[in-house]
Amino acid sequence: MKTFTHSRAETGFTLIEVVMVITIVGIIGTGILMYFMGIRSGGDLTTYNQATLLSQAEMEKVRADKQANGFSSIVAAAPAALPSPFGKFTREVEVYCVQESDLNANSGTMPDCNDSDIRSKRVRVIISWAGGSADFVTVISNH
Repeated sequence: MKTFTHSRAETGFTLIEVVMVITIVGIIGTGILMYFMGIRSGGDLTTYNQATLLSQAEMEKVRADKQANGFSSIVAAAPAALPSPFGKFTREVEVYCVQESDLNANSGTMPDCNDSDIRSKRVRVIISWAGGSADFVTVISNH
């Protein structure tokens, strides 16, 4: 009958040791990746999402005002702090008359755009907060 004996030099790593090394390398690798790629914390993404929703709500309000009161009701609004629970945000609305052939060139008089054949307005909603801002643009026509 043969007996088997193992010396300490032949045993290798245990499963627990391998799992611990993989875990430590993963944690260190994530930290290095976040440092070099500039990944932001989840709080910034939440704030940006809230700003996006506030901007969309303002755009819908502008469209509803146009439906109810006409094209001339689309006017700019000065920067103003929003009420609670969105008190950390400030909202501003910029409105420019634009030619449909060149939506980036401001033209015409405000707010009616009735000095020529201008039938479109570029509406820009800017939501800002401490440490950042987001702005969204749409074009509304009088057709």
